[in-house]
Amino acid sequence: MPLPSMKDQFAALIAAPSVSCTQAALDQSNRPVIDLLASWLGDLGFACDIQQVSPGKFNLLASFGSGPGGLVLAGHSDTVPFDAALWQTDPLKLTEVDGRWVGLGSCDMKGFFALIIEAVRPLLEQPFKQPLLILATCDEESSMAGARALAEAGRPLGRAAVIGEPTGLKPIRLHKGVMMERIDILGRSGHSSDPRLGRSALEAMHDAIGELRGLRLVG
Repeated sequence: MPLPSMKDQFAALIAAPSVSCTQAALDQSNRPVIDLLASWLGDLGFACDIQQVSPGKFNLLASFGSGPGGLVLAGHSDTVPFDAALWQTDPLKLTEVDGRWVGLGSCDMKGFFALIIEAVRPLLEQPFKQPLLILATCDEESSMAGARALAEAGRPLGRAAVIGEPTGLKPIRLHKGVMMERIDILGRSGHSSDPRLGRSALEAMHDAIGELRGLRLVG
């Protein structure tokens, strides 16, 4: 089957809803997006490995060539939730507005995968000295479970990477990272007549937040 044009790929990816959200009522599977990418990249000769992260959530690692090192073109397959009433166009339909393609995920970041395919197609007849890997993760917009699952699986991921999500619509060479930590504090119930018998989780969290603010001020 002929590969769809870049614009048709854009349109198909945007038309496949893949919202990730910590609210279960809004959360969706990303499998339709992964299946589209695996089909297109498979037709181009990529070896496609689909990794299930949790029910309805999947990563795709497509590789062309073999060996150590190589280049990773990385992106995520999910989008944030949307309110269609706030859009001037259908968010799940690719629309041209003032010479730009508009749709949910057109920039952040489903469109990146269509651009990848368009860019690499003329190169695939040449022998690759190192592998080319295309990575599409799940749940970047919510839990980052896809990236964690990939790291836990221990898959080698090239010597260099291009992350296809621009900052201010401009390419940059490096970007700051992010680290998330969670603090759980378990209190003990007491009675207002004798607070000494209990242990307030709120007061303990107040102390913890104070210490964290102090670290931020020092940094």
